[in-house]
Amino acid sequence: MALIKRGRLPTPLFNAHLYSPDGALIAIPDAWWPQAGVAAEVDSREWHLTPADWERTMRRHAQMSKHGIIVLHFTPRKIRSEPASVIAAIAGAVEAGSARPPLPVAARRASA
Repeated sequence: MALIKRGRLPTPLFNAHLYSPDGALIAIPDAWWPQAGVAAEVDSREWHLTPADWERTMRRHAQMSKHGIIVLHFTPRKIRSEPASVIAAIAGAVEAGSARPPLPVAARRASA
């Protein structure tokens, strides 16, 4: 969150539930820019190390991609060590996504 603010990026929805037009849950990405159809995920080894965890992450990515969502993955280490490249990647994806028609994806904010 601090990196997004420091990078002067548009404020995303955090942990929003994304739904397809038929009401099916697509995914709950870490950050979601609805105007651009961009999702960002922070993928740490702690949560994605086992083969089953990695497979689950890949299925979630494929599910979002199937709906036209631009999915970005960052490790906590990359966020800490290369913040400028993370900001640039997000900014570029948001710019590219904003240049296309909005996706038919509904988002519900995460509960407080």
